Amino acid sequence: MIIGIDIGNTTTEIGFLRSQSLIKSYKLKTDREKTQDDWFLDFYQILGIEGFPEIKDFVISSVVPTVEDRIGKAVEKISEKKAVFIGKDIRVPITNRYKNPEEVGIDRLVNSFAVVEKYGYPSIVIDFGTAVTFDVINEKAEYVGGTIFPGIDASIEALFSKTAKLPSVNIQTVKHIVGKTTSDSIKSGIFNGYVSMVEGIVEKINKEAGYKHRVIITGGNGKLISEGLRIDFEYDEFLSMEGIYFVYTEYKKG
Repeated sequence: MIIGIDIGNTTTEIGFLRSQSLIKSYKLKTDREKTQDDWFLDFYQILGIEGFPEIKDFVISSVVPTVEDRIGKAVEKISEKKAVFIGKDIRVPITNRYKNPEEVGIDRLVNSFAVVEKYGYPSIVIDFGTAVTFDVINEKAEYVGGTIFPGIDASIEALFSKTAKLPSVNIQTVKHIVGKTTSDSIKSGIFNGYVSMVEGIVEKINKEAGYKHRVIITGGNGKLISEGLRIDFEYDEFLSMEGIYFVYTEYKKG
């Protein structure tokens, strides 16, 4: 078994990866104020819950350098060996057609490789995280780029903080497009706005490419938004962890 650690801007996920399909994970807030010792205690507690299983490697995918350094040192203290970092120690085995390949976040490449391995191509992977990212894999299984939007939580926070009279709301599915109260109007705007954004961007990507892509959705709010979609898609809760598993497996093949 390996431990996959996916360090995002908002959440850090710790996954116990026994195989592609046997995954159990825990999520912690990506707290930039935590020390190495804080992370050590978090990981030690989680390992204790799982009965301190035998672990081959800790494999880290990260977009937060300051946090990844502390987590890497905490893991080394626990396991007495260095963590394996995707993007530093091992590469994501997918052709990257970005104009500047170094600009692409490791999380986007890991998700894209997971989609290629599990679902095939051409595909679009939509990740509802701190930002909403669309990543496109073409008919040659190459990563070609995508789009980035503000995340749902960030949009709600910006609306609430920049307006004097609008209430803060929790995102949820809505049955009607026209809200009858201010709160319902905001909920409708957020939910239906992101649903329409997904449908519209997928349509535009397909039109620009000249062929249809399979759509895979993941991320914290992905399940909720997918409930309103009128397009074909797959929802995959553990896509990022599966990606870490796939990348590590290819690395071990040599």
